Amino acid sequence: MDPVVSHPMPISNLLTSVRAKLELENYSAQTIKAYLGQLNIFFRHTHPKEPNSASPEDMREYLDQLAASDLSRSTIDQAVNALSFFCKSNHGQPLDMQGFLRPPKKKAAPVLLTLDEVKRIAISAENPKHRLMIELGYTAGLRVSEVVHVRVKHLNLTDLKLFVPAQDGKGEGRTTIFSGSLRDALARQVGIKSPESLLFPSERGGPLTTRAVAKFFKSALAISGVKKLATPHSLRHSFGAFMMKAGTDPRVVQNLLGLRRMKPVKLIG
Repeated sequence: MDPVVSHPMPISNLLTSVRAKLELENYSAQTIKAYLGQLNIFFRHTHPKEPNSASPEDMREYLDQLAASDLSRSTIDQAVNALSFFCKSNHGQPLDMQGFLRPPKKKAAPVLLTLDEVKRIAISAENPKHRLMIELGYTAGLRVSEVVHVRVKHLNLTDLKLFVPAQDGKGEGRTTIFSGSLRDALARQVGIKSPESLLFPSERGGPLTTRAVAKFFKSALAISGVKKLATPHSLRHSFGAFMMKAGTDPRVVQNLLGLRRMKPVKLIG
């Protein structure tokens, strides 16, 4: 019986075949595009070897070279996933990644906003409640998940203080501050709500989702003209930077933010 011979296949034809397999397994269009791009680079790297004859050893050697380069962790992860899929679908076996060392993920520096930029974003919010949430999130240094769970009883409008319960149910929570310029707006937001009521309830009565906050913040950011890739969490980082620039004791800032330890904070002008 004659042995099975692997016939040459052009890169474009092989990529078309891989695309069909990815679509069959319901991969997203974005993921498919990324995987095919990584495979195309790999096949050209192994040229003149025929692309459909690239062995698992070739794939692993290639990935080891990528890991030793200056490429980002996300790019290398993408290449690993693409070649792992190809190895499984083309060779019927998983790609052996034992001992493979990926570069550490680099955390992007937080986006910091100046006080003027925060004001511009806040006044660009179409809903007054959303504007107040942005302002409170900044002046109290709150996480988005903390903003949406503020209750009336947590506010001390007289002393300009806000109690923030521990989110994991453990610990005693913390007390932070907020700007006196928000007192009247917060009082109006409280209105006739009971102490147990959420300060910023959704239309259905429960807490807003953090996704909803991100959505209205993104809209306000676009209208404001502030050219920074800021998110609602940028408000919290900016509060810490502002307090440090004002000369506040780092331990006080740490307590206001509810951090176990303070990371170095870049001051903003």
